Amino acid sequence: MLIALSASAAELWRWKDADGVVHYSDRPVQGAERIDVLSKQKSTGEFTPAEPRLVQPPPAEVRFTRCEVTAPTNDQVFNNVTAVSVSIAVEPGLQGDYRLQVLLNGREDTDWPAGALSRTLLNLYRGSYTLSARVLDLYGRAVCTGPTINFHVRQPSLLAPGRRPPAKKP
Repeated sequence: MLIALSASAAELWRWKDADGVVHYSDRPVQGAERIDVLSKQKSTGEFTPAEPRLVQPPPAEVRFTRCEVTAPTNDQVFNNVTAVSVSIAVEPGLQGDYRLQVLLNGREDTDWPAGALSRTLLNLYRGSYTLSARVLDLYGRAVCTGPTINFHVRQPSLLAPGRRPPAKKP
């Protein structure tokens, strides 16, 4: 019932009827005692004025000027590897409630460590990959989106086992 009363009602009145039932009202009744709604009750049962609460202003919005993949470079080719090191540049640096999201082939890399700007992608098979980065705010909205880069992993296969040594001249 106390919650139902408006915070704008600065006072509350409490009294017991003849049957001992406690009643509350925003208007005084004969025999009622005044209660300050915006106060805390001590263990002694006395009411004291509420302590002021500090209200922090919302954090200032950060304007990101850069959030892009710096390694690998666009169209870089990796031969005979299964791991590729990735680095992301974010300016200004990540702060507050902002987070980095890295997309590998259009899907979020959920293994990317929170707050990290680099990591090694493991177990990459032969093929072409896309990679991009963006900064998300507290609500998951992209506030900075970098360009998508492509990189390629090449592995020897039975059909193309690699370069053969040049034939010896007689």
